[in-house]
Amino acid sequence: MLEIEITGVVLAGGRSSRMGENKALLAIGREKVLETIIGAMSAAVQNVLIAANDRDAYLEFGCEIVPDRYPGMGPLSGIHAALHAADTPWIMVAACDMPFVTPELFRLLQTKVLEDAATLPAGQGEWQAVIPMEKGRVQPLLAAYHISSLPALEESLNTGRLRMTDWLERLQVRYIAEEEVAQATGMDAGHAFFNMNSPEDYTQAIRKQMEEEEGR
Repeated sequence: MLEIEITGVVLAGGRSSRMGENKALLAIGREKVLETIIGAMSAAVQNVLIAANDRDAYLEFGCEIVPDRYPGMGPLSGIHAALHAADTPWIMVAACDMPFVTPELFRLLQTKVLEDAATLPAGQGEWQAVIPMEKGRVQPLLAAYHISSLPALEESLNTGRLRMTDWLERLQVRYIAEEEVAQATGMDAGHAFFNMNSPEDYTQAIRKQMEEEEGR
């Protein structure tokens, strides 16, 4: 199988308006959510960037911090900034509010990227994105993107088309079935992709973590 370097990216540029405080810095168990994500992602990437505009908030994590080139335009702008900053052909992204991601989940993405690079028929070009599915929905904020996706992304940002699905429709995407996610991670996909948008979600995440620890 080919060896391809991948840059990890935590998307931490959101305003956390519904939560009322920075989601990435909330603690679940002994770690802040951002620490958990960086630790899990590091199993499958060469280095990790943080895509964020508040530099001071993330200095403690020791990662390069990449600001948006299109401020205020949502997660597409964070992915755009990361693709520009990365010195690898692929980036692997994760939203900063996903407390239950695991190394196995990121290794699954890594495996699919490497498989595609090794087996895609000559002349058909490369896959431009590898994205898991959960209950029939795509999970584009925990996915891998190739540098060749950048022109379509810039066009989306320049024309104000900020829906992820509009951008993905223009790419060659390999989707990972929910069953593959469950098999690789040993957990329900809904748990793997759980994200926190509100104080109620945070409370639920703490409860889930406590239940996991009690069950060990």
